Amino acid sequence: MSLSRVEYLHDVSPEELQYLIRKWFRTATLIVVAKCRIHYKGRASSEAGEASRLVIIKEDGTVLVHEGTGREPINWQPKARVLVRVVKDRAEIVAIRSRPREELRIEILEHSSVLITRLTTAKFILEKSEKDLVDKIASNPSLIEEGALLVAREVTTPHGRIDVMLRGRNGEVVIVEVKRSLADVDSVYQLRRYIEYYKSLGVSARGVVAAPKISPKALKLTYKLGLRYVKIEV
Repeated sequence: MSLSRVEYLHDVSPEELQYLIRKWFRTATLIVVAKCRIHYKGRASSEAGEASRLVIIKEDGTVLVHEGTGREPINWQPKARVLVRVVKDRAEIVAIRSRPREELRIEILEHSSVLITRLTTAKFILEKSEKDLVDKIASNPSLIEEGALLVAREVTTPHGRIDVMLRGRNGEVVIVEVKRSLADVDSVYQLRRYIEYYKSLGVSARGVVAAPKISPKALKLTYKLGLRYVKIEV
């Protein structure tokens, strides 16, 4: 099958789904709609029962699972290794990360509908960017914590680039994840990855999400993980 701009297939069998994902993964984005069950294991574990969901598999290995309501996916894996297999006449999509070790298993319970397309990117320009907030925090670290001092900005790690790094009054490193508008659960998990990385190096570190707004789920997760949220606007 050659790929036109958008290819839509209905009533896709488990074997056909396995073939399509193996064929187009890394070269196209696949969207699968089907009844499924979700199994996650990693630093924690979770299960989501049978429901009709939308599964997005992007070219870079990012996998997202959406339900009929809400903006945020109920499960996701960034830049994962994606496998697909047929077990007892059912397709299973497995997204695996090695650092940290996490596995998202999506059990497809019926024939599915599949959309395949190639997406592109373009330069994205914001009138007010995260850089404006980073500049504001860097010039006045006390906005995050009274008495804090700037250590560095745009610090590269194996998990991405830290926006701002401060030194708290007690000498601990304070890592600040900055968002220009709404901080979501992805922002919180990203901050946690930075904290865990520095702790693995023997560095005592705390984390702060800094944004004008934060979603209720993200705020709950922030407190659950022992992090802080600071409201800050340009």
